[in-house]
Amino acid sequence: MGTSDRRAREKDAKRRAILSAAIRCFGEKGYDGTTLDEVGRRAEVAKGTLYLYFKSKADLFASLLLKQGFDVFIESLQNELTSCKDFPSALEAFSRVFQNLCLEGNKEIFEFFLQLDRGDISRDLSPDLRDEARRRMEPLLDQLAGFLHNGRKNTKRATEGRRIALVLWALCIGVAHLAKGGALGEIGMKPHDILETGTDCILKKVTLKK
Repeated sequence: MGTSDRRAREKDAKRRAILSAAIRCFGEKGYDGTTLDEVGRRAEVAKGTLYLYFKSKADLFASLLLKQGFDVFIESLQNELTSCKDFPSALEAFSRVFQNLCLEGNKEIFEFFLQLDRGDISRDLSPDLRDEARRRMEPLLDQLAGFLHNGRKNTKRATEGRRIALVLWALCIGVAHLAKGGALGEIGMKPHDILETGTDCILKKVTLKK
């Protein structure tokens, strides 16, 4: 193995160690409670080394969000969508995947999704990561919009489809926050109840427009 290959492997190993340590820190202490000093100690790298891989704590968090959150969620959803025939079944699949994966499944993914609307995190992200996050979401929104309008090429319909897809996304994030805060339990409701009601409202809206 040449010197350049060995250095590349060592660099990749350090990056994976940093990400692994960051997952534990963010999962245990949340975004605000996590420091790069703690991540460095757990990864056994100097704090200065962290900055060679990530420009800020926000960039480190976003990298995890893309890999552990978006990628896992999108892959699971796309697997479900392959068997969907129409918008109602796609809508149900979206709701089911979000509930199974984020609300009842992986704790880290759930915590990552709760941070999506944090303005301070978004503000501190590097432009490259902002663009990458948008690129990850585009195919998902387009796929849902395509189900809504049966793949018909129409700019106005495509815009409407993307708008409805974003409403569905906002519904899921809102339910996650309610579940985290315990508000649903106080009124005797479960996340599934809100997701079901919300998706029913979206479906009725779409049906009325046809």
